Amino acid sequence: MMELTAQEFGYEEDESDEVFEAGFSGVLGGSEFVLLIQRSEFDPDEQDTSLGMDTYCLVSGGRTNYGGVTKATRDGNVLSLEMSPEAAAVLEIPASLRVRLEESVGNVNEFFEGLAGILEWGRTEERPTLAGF
Repeated sequence: MMELTAQEFGYEEDESDEVFEAGFSGVLGGSEFVLLIQRSEFDPDEQDTSLGMDTYCLVSGGRTNYGGVTKATRDGNVLSLEMSPEAAAVLEIPASLRVRLEESVGNVNEFFEGLAGILEWGRTEERPTLAGF
C-alpha cells in the first residue's frame, strides 16, 4: 500500500463542470500525485448507461476510469482506498492508497461526507464497500 500526506484536499460542487468532486494531491513515490473522484450533478440517462458512464469516475494524470473503487475506509483523518486491478492499470496508479488528511489543510469531515455521496451514486455494482464513514 502506497502512503502519502495530502498537501491539498477538498470537496466541491462544481457548477461550471456540473459535477460533485472530491480530490487530493501529494507526493507519491517522489512525484506529484493527484486523484479526483467525481460524479455528475444529473442522473444518468440512456446514453450514459450504454457507455458505462452511469457511475462515479476517477481522474488522475489525464486518465479517467468509471467506477473501480472496491473499498474506501475512513480511520479518523486517514482515507484508505482499494481499487480494482483494471482501474489501477488504466490510471497507472497503485491499487491501494492510504492518504493522511491534515485539518490545517482543509475540512476533513466535509471531504469524507462528500466522498461518500460520490461513491454511493450510480450503478450499484460499482459502489464500493464504505467503512468508518
